[in-house]
Amino acid sequence: MSLVNESPKSMAPDRPPAPKGVGKISKSLSAAATRDRLLHATSHIIQTQGIERLTLDAVAKEAKVSKGGLLYHFATKEALIAGVVQSLMDEFDADIERELALDRSPESPGRWLRAYVKATFNGKPLATKLISSLVLVATCNPELLQLVQGKFDAWQQKILASGLDPVRANLVRLATDGFGDAELFGYMPPNPALRQDLLAMLLAMIQEAESDDIHITKVLEQR
Repeated sequence: MSLVNESPKSMAPDRPPAPKGVGKISKSLSAAATRDRLLHATSHIIQTQGIERLTLDAVAKEAKVSKGGLLYHFATKEALIAGVVQSLMDEFDADIERELALDRSPESPGRWLRAYVKATFNGKPLATKLISSLVLVATCNPELLQLVQGKFDAWQQKILASGLDPVRANLVRLATDGFGDAELFGYMPPNPALRQDLLAMLLAMIQEAESDDIHITKVLEQR
């Protein structure tokens, strides 16, 4: 057989086929990376320019993604904002999971609430302008508000299922949320020393729950 007329392609050594599914995984990773870039760009614009300057064109430019690529992931500005809100809640869930993995008393009551408290006190600071803008939008957007309420409902159910008296559990949760709001919006946040004392006090309230809950239950029954 003559090789004179063989094309370079036909003369190239055979390459083994790519493992099944590799192409799909690569595309999936690329899509996830693009989505993350778009969400990061959205957050950056809100923090640096204000939510009123947020447009699809601005996000595409900031993320260095084509308009078509943006629309593939997020068809509207509202979808972008919802994506940022969801990513923030997912980050907090990840913080909770890390605290759960570090818990030294996994069998004791209040394990999930302990993780919730520690994640709130130990989590990285969030950008005030970003969160306050998203809160403002959520109050005017029923679908976005429902998304946030759904997540808080899920957290509340886990707190109530953590084995503590519901009054004590809610007291700790509300105090924790109040601390988070004070830190976020800057209204009289505690100094570092008081911050650590508050954390220790809330964790002590959870740890002492087993004996104290009997007393709390009796007090409530006498009302």
